[in-house]
Amino acid sequence: MIKKLLIIFFVVLLFSCADSSSGSTIDYGDSHMPGSVELDDANWSITFQDDFEGTGDADSSKWEQQEYNRRNNDNGPDGYWDADYVSLDGSGNLDISVDEIDDRNGDGDSTDYATAMVRSKGYFSQTYGKFEASCQLPEQSGWWVAFWLFPDDGTEPVGGTYGTGTDGTEIDIMEAWGWTDSIQSALHYDGYGDQHVSISYKQEVSGVSDGFHTYSLVWTPAQYVFYVDDVETYRVTDADFISHVPSYVKLTGEILTADWALMDSWASSLPDDYGPDHFLVDWVRVYEYQTPDTE
Repeated sequence: MIKKLLIIFFVVLLFSCADSSSGSTIDYGDSHMPGSVELDDANWSITFQDDFEGTGDADSSKWEQQEYNRRNNDNGPDGYWDADYVSLDGSGNLDISVDEIDDRNGDGDSTDYATAMVRSKGYFSQTYGKFEASCQLPEQSGWWVAFWLFPDDGTEPVGGTYGTGTDGTEIDIMEAWGWTDSIQSALHYDGYGDQHVSISYKQEVSGVSDGFHTYSLVWTPAQYVFYVDDVETYRVTDADFISHVPSYVKLTGEILTADWALMDSWASSLPDDYGPDHFLVDWVRVYEYQTPDTE
């Protein structure tokens, strides 16, 4: 069931990620792309890709990383983003891992945790198109992973006018856990404070926690259509949620030790013997729609 609601404080913590970018973009107007396009349309043209070949760091001409206390918990262990927890594994995958670490900020926690992220901010962003990634979900509970898009100028409304996501919507193509076959897609706009608006759809996709699967979004001026392994899972046509501004790609791991995050409705409990665990991405591809030549 699709729900539209104002997000209360604890969900604000979950999705808060105010980013901005001045990087180059692919941005084309409404007239360039029809309102409805099939996933397998022959007119898709690739604009960005990474097959994650080699070893060491992710390609620095395509991706940047953030490092900070991503999921602070004043009453328990913190969850950091740390560049040491993302690398190319030598088998054609980006490996975002998670593990238990020593108390990092000296606040007296018995332990902290670290995972990682990459994003194409400053290197690539695009308005509309087809966005795909082939991923293998982790195995352990206690953390979650995501493939998502974020507006170059964030989700706060341009000019301070609230009430629509047309000027910037966070698009969560896939949020997943790995210990369950649940997959969630979600949309967020109007920042992450009292005005924050969101819809999401969570469902069971049989077998998705085993092996690699392809997660896709077709974003047009009129709708978002989400897919798992080329099968449609969710469609949004509400004009308030359709962004018309460039967004960049993000691949992330997240770990938060607050009680609500460790409920079975989200990340579930932290195992006693925790980590390391891995989120693998085989490839990422982005396409724009090329208007067919009718001459």
